[in-house]
Amino acid sequence: MKKRRSDVYIKHVLEPQYTFTKEHFLGHILEINIAHITMLGKQKLVDKKEVRALRKELEDMKQKGFQKEYSGEFEDLFFMIEHELNKRLGEDVAGNLHMAFSRNDMDATMYRMFWRNQLMKWMEGLVSLRNGVLALAEQHTDTVMPAYTHGQQAQPTTLAHYLLAVEENLKRDYDRAVALYERINECPMGAVALSGTGFSVDRQFMSDRLGFTRVMGSTYDAISAGDYMLELASVISISLTTLSRFVHDLMFWASNEVDVLKLDDSLVQISSVMPQKRNPSALEHTRAFISRSFGQLRGVGDLLHNVPFGDIVDVGDDIQEGLYKGFTGAMSVVSLLTEVIGNCSFNKQLMLKRCEEGFSTTTEIADRLVREFGIPFRQAHGITALFIKELSEKGIIPVDSKAKGVLEGIVAEKTEKMLLISEALYHEMIDPKMFIAVRTTPGGPAPEEVKKQIKRAKARLLCGGDGSSAS
Repeated sequence: MKKRRSDVYIKHVLEPQYTFTKEHFLGHILEINIAHITMLGKQKLVDKKEVRALRKELEDMKQKGFQKEYSGEFEDLFFMIEHELNKRLGEDVAGNLHMAFSRNDMDATMYRMFWRNQLMKWMEGLVSLRNGVLALAEQHTDTVMPAYTHGQQAQPTTLAHYLLAVEENLKRDYDRAVALYERINECPMGAVALSGTGFSVDRQFMSDRLGFTRVMGSTYDAISAGDYMLELASVISISLTTLSRFVHDLMFWASNEVDVLKLDDSLVQISSVMPQKRNPSALEHTRAFISRSFGQLRGVGDLLHNVPFGDIVDVGDDIQEGLYKGFTGAMSVVSLLTEVIGNCSFNKQLMLKRCEEGFSTTTEIADRLVREFGIPFRQAHGITALFIKELSEKGIIPVDSKAKGVLEGIVAEKTEKMLLISEALYHEMIDPKMFIAVRTTPGGPAPEEVKKQIKRAKARLLCGGDGSSAS
């Protein structure tokens, strides 16, 4: 009599893995089984009549699903499907399905089939987010805003210019996913346990039938490789870093003191006590999802790093759930951010006022002293620094009528040149819009240049996301 498995082992290992595998991998298991028995028939290793009978039952399972709950009599879904086929067709027929066939190469194959599909969903999500970012950028090519470095106002730019930086990061995230897809999309079938088989199987047929790009070169590597899962976790984690930095800026802009970003009412929550609150809860949850996914994805390396080649349980069953949770959390992040940026508004007047009343245009003041009056740049830089220091001490802002005289006085003191700066020239030196307009450097913030960048970015997306032809 067969000894029953430990109830503890069933509760903590076998039943949860059965449930997870049936929910996520059943379709792939059946596709692999159908392809394998078809190949065995093609190679004349199994009688055509038996091939037809097995295909019929497997197609039936694929259509109707496999509804059976876990039974401790069997180890996993693989053996429960085999048992069901034995009941329907008899062991003599059903047993032929497993000629030159192992859980090892089947598991490795189904994981790759599953994750290539998930990776495609991830790329589709990134494309949707990038489209949303570009749509928002198109609305704000002339929206002036202060850019920050070290938490301090740096220079004026446009909201579109900022958003294009986000989109370029997301493009690289997409490119990494495309490159990874090629490494995932290799077929392990035919590796069997690890050393292949003496039967005349057709590995290329299996690869083609299951939609892979190529056959894996080493049968040992085929059943033991787990680096693609670690790479998947890494690719998603890198992208989460991009998204986290974006969320950080959005939350800063949405704060009361900054007050330039307003989320749609459908994405905020109120306080139970304070009537004035518009809490940016969608962004807060997004930030939390990012942190949670980071932790779950980091666990992939912890599970993988000490597993010998050939010990595939850790690389297979045990790694999947944590990786999937991290992945689905990351997908939620992309969806939430796409919704946020598609339903938000910006206080253009306030952003422009911050640039006008701050000192973000002082780079242009120094540049104009060089271009218009021939003062060496380092000296012009020092003069401008003294100018800002004096204005700050006296409580004067650059647009104040007294400010031009202060600048002229410092120039005279430091260069012994008596400069008379016209009102028109001084206005250009401190105008945020002029600051942006003259910065026509490729990739810069000038509106016409930004429009070119948006056009190029949209063309990339139309070509498949990375600038290459769509496949």
